[in-house]
Order: sequence, then C-alpha cells, then structure tokens
Amino acid sequence: MKKTYKSILILVTLITLLILYLFNSNTIVNAIIDYSILFLTKLFPVSLLFFIFSSLLIEYGLIQLIQKYLKVNTSSLYVLLISAISGFPSGAKYTKELLLKGLISLDEANKIIMFSHFPNPLFILGSVYMVLNDKSLCFKMLLAIIFSNLIIYLFSHKSKNKIINDYKIPSNFSSVLSKAVSNSFNTLLLIYGTSLFFYLVATIITKYMVLGTNGFILLNGFFDLTKGVFSTTLTNNITLRAFYILLFIAFGGLSIHMQVKSIIADTEIKYRYFLFGRILGTMLAFGIFLLLL
Repeated sequence: MKKTYKSILILVTLITLLILYLFNSNTIVNAIIDYSILFLTKLFPVSLLFFIFSSLLIEYGLIQLIQKYLKVNTSSLYVLLISAISGFPSGAKYTKELLLKGLISLDEANKIIMFSHFPNPLFILGSVYMVLNDKSLCFKMLLAIIFSNLIIYLFSHKSKNKIINDYKIPSNFSSVLSKAVSNSFNTLLLIYGTSLFFYLVATIITKYMVLGTNGFILLNGFFDLTKGVFSTTLTNNITLRAFYILLFIAFGGLSIHMQVKSIIADTEIKYRYFLFGRILGTMLAFGIFLLLL
C-alpha cells in the first residue's frame, strides 16, 4: 500500500511537471542550454579524464601492488584521495568498482561512501570563486570539507581488508581502455541527466512560487547544487553566501543524492550510510569553517 501511494505521488508530480514544461518551453530550452554549456565546459573535461585513469589504475592492480609490497590497506585511502581530486559522485563510483572486484568488503564499502564526498577543487577555485570573489574564503571552504571527511575517515576506518598477494594484469589494453571509457561516459551521462532534471525542476518551481531571497536560494540549492551556488549572488552578504555554498556542497543537492543512489543501486551498499555521512560531514565542515574564519 505504501509503495502504491508513493508511485501515485511520483506520477502526479511528473505529470504536473510535464504540463508546466509544455507551458514554459522557452524557459526550459534556455535552462537546458545554460546547464549544458556549464556541464560541458566545467565538469565534463576534468571528470572524464579522472574517471578513465582511475578505472585503468584499478584494473591494472595499483591497489594490489601497493598492498603487496608495502603490506598496508590502501583501498579506503585510494578512494579518499582520488575522489578528493575528481569530485562527487566519484566516491560512490570508485567504491562500487572496488566492491565488485572484491578488493573491499561490504562493510568497508558502506564506510567509504560516508567520507568520500568531495567537490572538484577546480569547481571551488573556479565557479565558487566567481560567486564569492574571495580566494581566502574558497580555500577555507575547501579545507573545511577536506578535514571533515578526514575526521570521519579516521573514526570509521577500523576494519582492515585482507592483503592481496596475487593479481592478474589484463593482457588486452584496448579492451580495458574501451571498458573504462564506456563506464566513464555512462557515469557522466547519469550525472548530466540527473542534474539537468533537478535543475529544470528548480527552475519551474521558482518561476511559480513567490519566495523571499533566502527561500529562493535554499530551494535552488536543495534541488541542484550548481543552481544553488549561483543563486547566492542574490544576497550581498559575502559571508552568508559562503555559508549557503558550504551547506550545498557539504550536504549535496537532491541531484547528487540521486546520482549516488543510482550508482550503488545494483549493489548491497546502503544509501543511509551516505546520508549519515553527509549530515555528520556538514556539521563538521561548518564547525571547521567557523574556526578558520
């Protein structure tokens, strides 16, 4: 019965949105063009390279190699570092890949998605800097998010994976590369489609709802992180802008959460661990950010 009501609610919402889209075709087209340009120029070029190279490194046994010669557990640390460079939702992507290859346990995977939520540094130092026009605030924000995830990592990282002493290096590089490229494009297509959907939802809702400045900013940030970040320009208070942006990035908009749920959908990784990590990580990030101000 609960699922039936949920399905009906989703259907009514989608039909309502479809009708509103039809009556606002010019607005929707312009929004699609704006977001597509933003995606293709800011996110796609950087993320594609990181996704491909990280997949190749995993396939060619970088983690097993380090474990074999240094006798240390590197899986969690690898995801932590590579996701900090490539940005969300790469943490979920890499965690899923390691779990499917048997390099980490399910318990370890559930812990990793708690602390592998990072914005791409270029997004902070590029797009966010355009909004704040203050490099100091951007660096402090980035440090707050990094340290909040590190704290969760240190307190949750107790279990140790088995040391893998043997691994098989793939013999056909072209096949491995083709698979890495295909998986990377599929992930980026998922990111693009999900973000665009919620970007359009926020556009339609804010068009018909009469909201104050703060309500408008929060609603945009709730649905889509990017739209939320750029909507903060409506307030002249730079510190308040920074707080809003930190909230949107540390917790992630609804589009980010849907992307993570979609990536881990065909595994036993539990979304609730990611959600708990974002709640805890957001509180920690704000605490650290206030100390750095």
